Amino acid sequence: MLEDLIVLHHPAKPGERWPVAINALEWQTCLRRIVLLHKSESAALIPDLPEGFETYEGQVAHNFLLEVICGLRSPLVAETAVMGQFKEFCASARFPMNEWGAFLRRVTSDLLVDAKHVRRLHLEGLGSQSYGGMVRRHLKAVPSVVVLGAGQLAEEILPWVVGKTDVTVCARNPERAGPLMEKFPQVRLAQFALTAPVEESRETALVIAAPISACDVKEWMAAQLTPVVKVLDLRGEAETDPLNCSLPVVRLSEMFAALKNERPEPAARVAAARDEIRKAGQRLIEQAQFRPFGWEDLCA
Repeated sequence: MLEDLIVLHHPAKPGERWPVAINALEWQTCLRRIVLLHKSESAALIPDLPEGFETYEGQVAHNFLLEVICGLRSPLVAETAVMGQFKEFCASARFPMNEWGAFLRRVTSDLLVDAKHVRRLHLEGLGSQSYGGMVRRHLKAVPSVVVLGAGQLAEEILPWVVGKTDVTVCARNPERAGPLMEKFPQVRLAQFALTAPVEESRETALVIAAPISACDVKEWMAAQLTPVVKVLDLRGEAETDPLNCSLPVVRLSEMFAALKNERPEPAARVAAARDEIRKAGQRLIEQAQFRPFGWEDLCA
């Protein structure tokens, strides 16, 4: 069934809607949107997709996914956060209740196993600099931080800043932030709303960790009495939807560029990891040829 797998990839944009395929899975991070679907459904879907999306098929699709999960497609090469995001996606995904869904469940599970294998062999020790580590470097001497967003990215940031500065998390839906607040009880929770300004009189840094449009962020900032002195814009779409304001704004791409200058890409280890990924894709093909009816033929 690997030959039937189509993967669609496009940079994430807030509010962008994609057409839906019945037997598809969609994985979204702060940087990208990825859809896994059967090639029989792709022909009808592709004409309605946004300009600039990428298409991968079969073993190439598998290898692309594995490179993403290993952090080889990330601006910060070999970052570790993306594998945690994929693991969370697999745990919450609603797999189709059919043979195709069983295949997707199996292949996503295998991808996680292979990603751990590739990282252990070739990428261990690289990419340990996480989003949280980068954010913390920009928050030195700032007594207060407001984080917009209570999702996966916020959860990755908080361990690096809690205890170093006072933190307030602003969530569109505070009820959904319950698990995050249980994990970080010292963090204050506020609602992301124009009618509910954050109460903070000290100098404050703003960290945008959710796919909120620049227009909405500016409206929210205008309604605040909090003296914001710096903005860290971690949105993947910060380049196409820039936040223009009088304050210093540091974009995610600028943080990545600074890190790359400090730490040149370990080309040999990345090349070895990509070679290992190609081998993993080839093994999957060979398994399919050896067991043309899948694992079920062993139980028949």
